[in-house]
Amino acid sequence: MPSAGKDKGTGRYGQQRGMGRLRRANLKQTGRLGGWERHDEDAEIFDRHGDKDRGSHAGERLLSQFNRLVAAGGAEAASGDPAEVCEVRPGLVVVRFTDGREESAAIRRGLEKRMAGVSNTIAVGDRVRVEREAGDLAIAAIEPRRNQLARSDSHNRALEHVLAANVDLLVAVAAVREPDFKHGFVDRALLLAAAHGIAAAVAVTKRDLGDPAPMVGLYAGLGYPCIAADARDTADGGVLELRRLLQGRSCVFAGQSGVGKSSLVNACFPGLGARVGSVAEEGFGRHTTTMARSFPLPGGGTLIDTPGIRECVVGGLAPVDVALHYPDLARLQPSCRFPDCTHRHEPDCAVLAAVEAGVIAASRYWSYRSIVDEA
Repeated sequence: MPSAGKDKGTGRYGQQRGMGRLRRANLKQTGRLGGWERHDEDAEIFDRHGDKDRGSHAGERLLSQFNRLVAAGGAEAASGDPAEVCEVRPGLVVVRFTDGREESAAIRRGLEKRMAGVSNTIAVGDRVRVEREAGDLAIAAIEPRRNQLARSDSHNRALEHVLAANVDLLVAVAAVREPDFKHGFVDRALLLAAAHGIAAAVAVTKRDLGDPAPMVGLYAGLGYPCIAADARDTADGGVLELRRLLQGRSCVFAGQSGVGKSSLVNACFPGLGARVGSVAEEGFGRHTTTMARSFPLPGGGTLIDTPGIRECVVGGLAPVDVALHYPDLARLQPSCRFPDCTHRHEPDCAVLAAVEAGVIAASRYWSYRSIVDEA
């Protein structure tokens, strides 16, 4: 086994958590994923050394910082009525109470000033405490998040945009055609889920326009639940399978514009009323969903429909960290000559050899390359 160094989670302060923990785990158990970022000791490391010494990515540090800040307002969190944020749009937040009633609420200015490094203070899925002020509802406190789904903000990559909080499952939605299946987007969505310790699945829509078998075979072979569904038929086998997968969980649908996310929502749970639009002539899709919104599911759980996004920017991960979140690349990482191999040009790279041999799909390798080259 190679000797420990900075890429094995050790440094001037000794053992580190975060990505260093995942790297060490990869040497012991090939392809191990997830769960490493949700640890209480993250706050302790943050306090002792600051984020400059953390072997972790930006989203992980922000989650730890967020939970520290909201925990500091413990007295505020203890008061007020509990609710969950179910809709966020510019200038408007809607909360859902435990009895199912929904009401718009303002965010206290003091809460907004606490958080730095993100473009939005609050996200769909946040558990909050609300109070009445002169007849109007105000969010007085936010409870700690167990996780968050975030990406680099498309307008300012120095900031993170939190898409949803307290998520159990991310479903990456892509169409066979109109618009064409985008492997790069699906791979980035799966990477986001893995980097934030969230389970993931893939849903392939519009199977009437082409054969979904190659896409289903690829992602099912990597260990992800992958379902081909026809959103026009509520009794379709894929729709029924997806409905069972979502039941009782807090789920996020993520996909580019026009792939049929909202149609799939309505097919799985008729009556939820997600807006449906047509595909733009250039084939990229129109933005029909304009805000993040959660829908309570019959029998328990919630489904979060996010606005269609044409880019999914993944920031703050070194090449070796990205590779460790790709199951097919992570399995071969220990076989590379160098423990911090980037799989781009190094000699005796097991990943490059596997791509040449067709063991790793070329689409997966080039989506990996696009992420690390972009970073």
